[in-house]
Amino acid sequence: MRFKALTMAVAVAGTLAFAATPASAAANWKEVSTNSNWNCSDYKPHPVSSYVKFKVCLVINASDDAQAVLVVQNTTGGPITIGGAVRSDFGSNVDCANSTLNTSFTRGCFAPTVTDAGSRSILNATGYLTVNGVTASVSNGIGHV
Repeated sequence: MRFKALTMAVAVAGTLAFAATPASAAANWKEVSTNSNWNCSDYKPHPVSSYVKFKVCLVINASDDAQAVLVVQNTTGGPITIGGAVRSDFGSNVDCANSTLNTSFTRGCFAPTVTDAGSRSILNATGYLTVNGVTASVSNGIGHV
């Protein structure tokens, strides 16, 4: 009986270990809804098409928690394949999963929120967008008090 219980415990632990999502998993693209907490660079056209625009935003809440977001807008008239990454100097970093972005859609790749990052005097982030295999970047920095 003891052997059976031990076998079951090992099986459950193994299943949980393999089912866990790794910390480095690429983030999925989500809908974007901005407000006054969002500090964004201007949209930049991607080298693949001037109808693909992207920017990087720094989002800071009243508690000085901050995160970086790569925002992409597709007005090409057809679907595109996107991927990318967000890197910041305050630890809000993420790889963005490869995905299809249909025309007329805007999506964001959200890096993790970093607690009390907004208390720093300057925050910087760079977004890297890959469209149909071509990568370009855009940066944004803000002074924050």
